Amino acid sequence: MLTLSDAFDAVARILPNYEVRQAQLDMARAIERGFAERMPVVAEAGTGTGKSFSALIPAILSGKRVVISTATIALQEQYLYKDIPLLQRALPVRFQARLVKGRSHYVSKRRWGESLLAPGITWLREWYEDTTTGDLADLPTSPPADIWEDIRSDKDDCLREKCPHFDSCFYFESRRSLAQAQLLITNHALLLIDRASHGQILPDFDLLVIDEAHQFAEYASRALTLALSNFGVGRTLGRIKKQFPLIGVALSQAEATSNFFFETLLSGSQQTRRYNIDPVLADDLASALVRLLQALKALDLGSDDSLEANVSRMRRDRLVETLTGYEGNLRVLADPGESWVNWIEYQTTRSGAVNVTLNCTPLDVAPPLSQWFSNLEEGPTTVWMSATLSTGGNDPFDYFRRQVGLPPNTAQELIFASPFDFSEQALLYLPTHLPDPNDAAYTAAIAGEIEKLVNFSEGRAFVLFTSVQQMKQVYNLLEAKLLWPACHQEQMPKRRLIEWFRTAKNPVLFATASFWEGVSVEGPQLSLVIIDRIPFQSPGDIVYDARCEQIVRATGERWAWFEKLALPHAQLRLKQGAGRLIRTRTDQGVVAILDPRMGRKGYGHTILKALPPMRVLRQFDTEIFRRFIPPAGSGVTIEGDELCVQDFGLGI
Repeated sequence: MLTLSDAFDAVARILPNYEVRQAQLDMARAIERGFAERMPVVAEAGTGTGKSFSALIPAILSGKRVVISTATIALQEQYLYKDIPLLQRALPVRFQARLVKGRSHYVSKRRWGESLLAPGITWLREWYEDTTTGDLADLPTSPPADIWEDIRSDKDDCLREKCPHFDSCFYFESRRSLAQAQLLITNHALLLIDRASHGQILPDFDLLVIDEAHQFAEYASRALTLALSNFGVGRTLGRIKKQFPLIGVALSQAEATSNFFFETLLSGSQQTRRYNIDPVLADDLASALVRLLQALKALDLGSDDSLEANVSRMRRDRLVETLTGYEGNLRVLADPGESWVNWIEYQTTRSGAVNVTLNCTPLDVAPPLSQWFSNLEEGPTTVWMSATLSTGGNDPFDYFRRQVGLPPNTAQELIFASPFDFSEQALLYLPTHLPDPNDAAYTAAIAGEIEKLVNFSEGRAFVLFTSVQQMKQVYNLLEAKLLWPACHQEQMPKRRLIEWFRTAKNPVLFATASFWEGVSVEGPQLSLVIIDRIPFQSPGDIVYDARCEQIVRATGERWAWFEKLALPHAQLRLKQGAGRLIRTRTDQGVVAILDPRMGRKGYGHTILKALPPMRVLRQFDTEIFRRFIPPAGSGVTIEGDELCVQDFGLGI
C-alpha cells in the first residue's frame, strides 16, 4: 500500500530540486486523517507550503471521488496542467481528472441546426464540423455574444433524453466523462449552484477540497442573492410571445403589469441603493405572472412524440419554471424580513437602455453552507484551505468558521507556517508622517510617497488600492512624472496586464481588488508592493452595511460590527495583498502600507500581528531599503531624498 511518505518521495524523484517540506507532509497527514475519520479540516498554509500537493496526494490515495473547488482560473490551471499531470507521472496509481464547466460553455447540436446565422460564419462552421468537444474554450476566437447565445447549450431549451442528439450531445458527453474521473476540478460558483440544485451538476462525491476558501462566503452571498430585472422578465415574456403567440390575454396583462412595475422603478433616482418594494406593486406583478403560467399549463400541446411536439412541451415547462421562480422572488422581495436586505441597481447598456435589477441578499450565508458542507450525515468531508484564513488572537479561525457555518470544535484547525524567512527576505515599511486617509491632503501625499518609493525600486512595483477612484487619481498625478513604464488595470485585460508586467523592463502596475490575490510574479521583477490603506470594506456597500447593522442588533453592542466583521475582513485582505511580494525562497523586497493608522490606532497593531513576520521600518532609510531591493542597474538612485539620474544615453 502506497503511503504518503512514499508518494512524496516519488514526487521528489522526478521533480528537479524538489524537497519534501515538513509542513507540507504534516498538512497532507492532517487531510488524510480528516478523509479517513470524516472530520473537516481547516488549514491555513503559508505561501510556499505546497498546499496543492498536500491536498492532492491524500485525495488520490483515498480512492474516492474528490471535488476540488477554486476561486480563480489561474489556480484551476495550476491543478489541471501542472500539479495533476506531474502526479500522474510520479505515482504508481492510475487516476483521471476532469475540469467541470457549466452548460453554457458547450454548443448545442440541435440549436446549431436551428440557427439561421451561425452556419454562415465560415470559421465557426469549420470549427463546428471538426470539434470533438463542442467547448467554447477550443474556439480560435470568441464568437459574437448574440451568436453564441443562439447556439449554446441551454437548460431552458433542452430536450434531454428526447433530443435526437442526446447520445452525442457535447454537454452530456462531458457530464458522462465526469463519472469516470476520480478528481473533479471546478469553481466556487459552480459548486454552490450544484449544492443549491441538489446535485444537478456534479456526480456524487465523497470528499471535497475548497481551495482559496477565504473567498467562499462571498461567492455564496452572490449565488444566494435573489434577483428580478426588467431585461430578464422582458426576455422571458418575449420568448412566450414568440413561441406561444396564441396565449392571448394573460400574456398582454403580464406585459402591461411588468412594464408599469419596472417603469415605476426607473422613474426615481437611478442610483444603486437600498430599496423596499411596494407590496401592492409586487403582488400585482406576481399575480399577473401566476395567471400567465396557469395559461401556459393549460395549453393543449398534444401528446405525440414528434420532435416538434417535444420541443414545444419542453419550452412550455421551462417557461413555467422560470415564471414560478419570478413569482417566488417577488414574494421574498415584498417581505424580506430581518434576514435579508433588498437593494436596487441600474446598468446602462451601450445602446442607452437601462437594466434595472431588484436584489435580495441574505445577511448570513452560514446556515445553508453549514447544511451543505458541514453535515457529515449527508454531505461530503470538506477540507477548507487557503494562505489566509486566520486572524490571530486566541481563536484565530473564529471569523472564518462564522462565515461558512462550521460549528466550533468539529474540525482540525491548523496553521502551517510558510517556509520563507520573512524577516530576512522582506521589509514592511509603515510611514508615520502621512496624513489620515480621510484627510483631503491624503491623495497628494501618498502620490509623492509612491513616486519616491517607485524611483528607489526602479519600477518593478505593484501599487495596490482599495478603490478605483483613488487608483485613477494617483495614477493621473504620477503618469507624467514616473521614469518607468506604468499601466493601470483598466487599460488592458488582466491576463495581458500580468504578461506585460512580467516582460516589461522596470514596470509599475496600478491596480485594485482583483490584483490583491491570485497573481504571482517571482524574482526581482516584483520588488515592491505598495498598499494605499488598510482595506476596510466601503461603508457605502449596501450588503456590508446591513450586515453590520444586524450584528449590532444581535449583540446590542455599538462597535461589535467592527470587531466581528470589519477588522477580520481587513486583516485577511491585507495578508493577501502583502502576500504578492515573497513567492519563493530567493525573493526579496519591500511591502509599504501608506496608512498611518497602522501605527496610530490600536487595531493597527492587531492587524500587524496577523501579517508575515517581516522586519518593520517606520521611517525611510535608503541603507536599510537597499538590503531588500538591490539596484536594477537603470542608473537611477536615491541619495537622501534626492533623485539622481545617471545618463546612459537612455533619454531619461
